[in-house]
Amino acid sequence: MSVTGTFPMPRFRAAPETACTNSQPRNMKKSFGSKLLLSLAALVVAPLANAAITLGQSKLGNIFFTNETVSIPVRIDGDRLEWSAVDFNGNVVKSGAVVPVNGQATINPALGRRGYFDLRLTERQSGNVLSQRNTSFAVITPLALTGREVSPFGVQMHNSQGGDQRSFELFARAGIVHFRDEQYWEHIERQKGVFNFPQTFTNFMARGAEARMQPLITLDWSNPFYDWEAGMFTAPHTDAGRAGFANYGVEVVRKYPELKAVEIWNEYNAGTFIAGPATANKPFFYARMLEVASQRIRAARPDVKIVAGGTVPITHGFLRDVFAQGAMPHLDVVSIHPYRATVEGADVEIAELRELIKRHNNGVEKPIWATEFSHEVYSPSDHREAAIHLAQMVTLMLSQNVERMYYYLGLDDPSFPHRGLLSAPNGAKGSLVPHPAYVAYANIIRQLRGYNFHSRFANTKSSTYAYRFQNSSGRMNVLWSTEPVTVALRTNSPLIVTDIMGASRSVSPSGGVVRLRIDRNPQYVRGPVTAVNDANTHILACSLSGWSGVQGANGWSYGSANVAGGSYNPGAFTPMRWDYIGDNAVGWMSNTWHFISVEQMHPSSAWAVRRWTSPVSATVTLRCHVNRGGGGDGVGINIYVDGTHVYSRHLRPNERYDFDVTNVVVRPGSRVDFTVNQHGESSYDSTGFSVKILRQ
Repeated sequence: MSVTGTFPMPRFRAAPETACTNSQPRNMKKSFGSKLLLSLAALVVAPLANAAITLGQSKLGNIFFTNETVSIPVRIDGDRLEWSAVDFNGNVVKSGAVVPVNGQATINPALGRRGYFDLRLTERQSGNVLSQRNTSFAVITPLALTGREVSPFGVQMHNSQGGDQRSFELFARAGIVHFRDEQYWEHIERQKGVFNFPQTFTNFMARGAEARMQPLITLDWSNPFYDWEAGMFTAPHTDAGRAGFANYGVEVVRKYPELKAVEIWNEYNAGTFIAGPATANKPFFYARMLEVASQRIRAARPDVKIVAGGTVPITHGFLRDVFAQGAMPHLDVVSIHPYRATVEGADVEIAELRELIKRHNNGVEKPIWATEFSHEVYSPSDHREAAIHLAQMVTLMLSQNVERMYYYLGLDDPSFPHRGLLSAPNGAKGSLVPHPAYVAYANIIRQLRGYNFHSRFANTKSSTYAYRFQNSSGRMNVLWSTEPVTVALRTNSPLIVTDIMGASRSVSPSGGVVRLRIDRNPQYVRGPVTAVNDANTHILACSLSGWSGVQGANGWSYGSANVAGGSYNPGAFTPMRWDYIGDNAVGWMSNTWHFISVEQMHPSSAWAVRRWTSPVSATVTLRCHVNRGGGGDGVGINIYVDGTHVYSRHLRPNERYDFDVTNVVVRPGSRVDFTVNQHGESSYDSTGFSVKILRQ
């Protein structure tokens, strides 16, 4: 779809959104409600209130292919428009000025490069600033979807309730093949036993088909005719309720022949979207609901995959208990929502889930889909981190054979105003304009499309992430590091290096080596690399990237210590066992509330201890981050080196703190203990405590 850059009518303020007519609470993470958009035949307009600058679009969403001309039409009241294009790294890559004609101007940056760009605009009159405004645009390489692709890449949408269906075109432009959404039971069965599909539902599915994208529909929420005691989130818990839910699922798959997979409920384990008697034994009631729905849906449409779990986060304990209820024959795919503050440890948890599935399925794996994933984005300042998180997380999931993944969220919405790949239709920066995560997703799709995971490069520090993918025509390597480091790539061929935003360059080897500076931004290296060496890194250890289910792996051990009279003795260190932390993830623990996970440490009457054992003689800096949620009375944070106390702090509720301990001398076998202890009692004492150990 293309929108011209002319201005045949006076400027208008975008029409407001209409009120949501369904019964979803405002604090849900799902965005609903239909959008009433002002449709101008020649212009998409989304001005800020009282802003003098009005943005147009020559291409929907300001998303351009490299074979298209970047053109941003603007209307102003002043006599001069100044602009600058700023790249993902915050660098001004080009700037200029335009003199309007009859209030109209067009910006043609002509950057000659791919990527995400902020466009910063200043309107002047006789040299004085009248107004300022920002928009964004993206330049990506063309990619045609066939509609029959085997692809892992998807997006979670909330458009079936009446969102802006033009976004399908933009997701397809990115190369996204799959979309996930919902069609609520209570909206389809409004009269008991009678099923009518709202036009918003059917139109939505038709637009997805036009974009050649493949749907996954989540079957969820209650119906007033069945098990309605506690309202719309009352999960079916009687035979009649389960039969009603199954009938609804059958009607959905019969309605849409293009539908090849349905997911049974959403985040059942978490408590947010479940109410009523089923909460008393969630694994049991989920397994029974799954069994009845699966049998009925498979009888009606044997070609439809049954996706089950939808847990947040991975929640091994809940899934273990569901599998133990005999659920495995009734599902084709296990679904998870691996939300996490950092990506580190995600591969460990998914690997553990794969083993759990095999234990309950006669040693055979079943596919895993991440039907939601993303980084928390609370403000525009988080957009850069969201893009990095996306690229890293996609790589880690592919390394663990995650078959399909859906980024949450497609468009910004009132509940998550900054989390989408694209802005809202009435976004302050323009309608459906890209965030950096959109470009990061489009780029990783272009880099890894058609490749299969091969292996992680060995003999590097845990802080260096180096993965090898391959297909019949060659190899693609993905690299990043938790701290900047120069790595040596062993190769005899020139390599094509592409950054997270799609900018590429060719690098030739010298003496059989290409040296590449890497940091947290993933880079994609096309070509035959036989080894990766990071010998010059100053990172000796990282508690996040070194996380493992094996005591001593990467130098880290996990335990507890009973401290009598407040005097810590490293000899009292007692290793914890690897186990399930409640019904959530796996980790190290010694009782229900005494555990260590990849980021968190929770004491009880004993101290929680994360220990690093040095393999070298060195003077190091301990770079630490600690944080604690609300409630309780705080915790004690302490660090000991071979039993010598080098740091102490009382961490209060809702406190975050970064600190370095410098000039720490270690030798081979030195034990550095990072401890958390309760202050008075241990309620709410789960504490984030992550560490990097850097050679000075």
